[in-house]
Amino acid sequence: MPREARNTAYHVLMAGVVPPPVHGASLATQALFEADLAPIKKHLLEIRSSKNLEEVGRASLGKIFGLFGIIARCIKLRITSKSRVLYYTPGSASIVSFVRDMFFLGCCRPWFQRVLLHYHSGGLVDYLEANPVRKFIGRWIYGRNAWALTLSRHVAVPGMSFGAQREIEIPNGIKVGIHRAEKQPSDQLRILFLGNLFEKKGIFDLLQACAKIAKNTEKKIRVQFVGKWPDPDTEKKFRTLMHDVGSLTNLEVPEPGALYGEEKWDALAQSDLFVFPSYYVSENFPLVLLEAMAFGLPVISTQWRGIPSIVENGVTGFLHKVGDVEELSSHIATFLSQPHLLKEMGEKAKLRYQAEFTFEQHRDRMVRILTEACADSMLLRSVDATSPSADHS
Repeated sequence: MPREARNTAYHVLMAGVVPPPVHGASLATQALFEADLAPIKKHLLEIRSSKNLEEVGRASLGKIFGLFGIIARCIKLRITSKSRVLYYTPGSASIVSFVRDMFFLGCCRPWFQRVLLHYHSGGLVDYLEANPVRKFIGRWIYGRNAWALTLSRHVAVPGMSFGAQREIEIPNGIKVGIHRAEKQPSDQLRILFLGNLFEKKGIFDLLQACAKIAKNTEKKIRVQFVGKWPDPDTEKKFRTLMHDVGSLTNLEVPEPGALYGEEKWDALAQSDLFVFPSYYVSENFPLVLLEAMAFGLPVISTQWRGIPSIVENGVTGFLHKVGDVEELSSHIATFLSQPHLLKEMGEKAKLRYQAEFTFEQHRDRMVRILTEACADSMLLRSVDATSPSADHS
């Protein structure tokens, strides 16, 4: 970074959804908000529109009134901080998130010289293009020379085709807990699923695949589901399936539940294989895959959204077609019949994490882009000295 950049404090207003509830996008935003981004001077607008998973994507009077409060706070923070760059994380492909983005960006963008939109959720382009009115509004709120930050080249975002000035690929990175306990030996293949327990995260596919294998082998399998239930219906359906496979003595399924902090790291450290057969509508660049790779676990996942940017098929794990339980079963069976692949692919997965997906690498990439945006906003201001309410973005 140039010497003059290191000695300059660039002001950026950073707005985004943070926990609760806990999900990949909110955790990634929180990590960036808490990081040292020098020379960037952060002015944070933390958005908490839902209290739990059941509220995500659902409208309420509280969210409507809260939205106007968020807009007012943004404008006030813009004035007091003198930030001329807005960093914002748009929502998912749903009407509630879309309306929030429409009002927030429609009201707040005119106050900034440069706007960076960091897309953590997948499926937004499909959602916009499915309706001509949404597509027209999408070009207005997400386009207009904004800088579109995407996590993966495999995931379309409302970028230059929607009128954005730039599209920039910046993969997420994570920090993992330091875990010193050695992996305990076991006569089971210990499979871990980690994530909120939505049906479209592939939890039923995984349980069915393990049951299919267990019926045709004497080898022991343990599959642990770690996460929170999004609703009672999904939990009831899953427990019914658990009951149906309960007669398989060589298949162990511990009680599903959320784990945090050291307990989560311990679950990763004591597992052999990470399986994440997701086709969730808002899936983009799952952080849980990075966590697994950081612990040296090979990964089985789907050819869905940004996942091929993380998992190298046949190198750090295997990818299968969405919803293909037969192919998923085959990949799991490969590790049962060739257990040496657990170590070989796991070591390659860890090396890939260290080379590309640490949080420090992600932070440094973000600092470079935010610094560029601040310098660009200063240039825009000098070329066209207008009032703060003029929209240059």
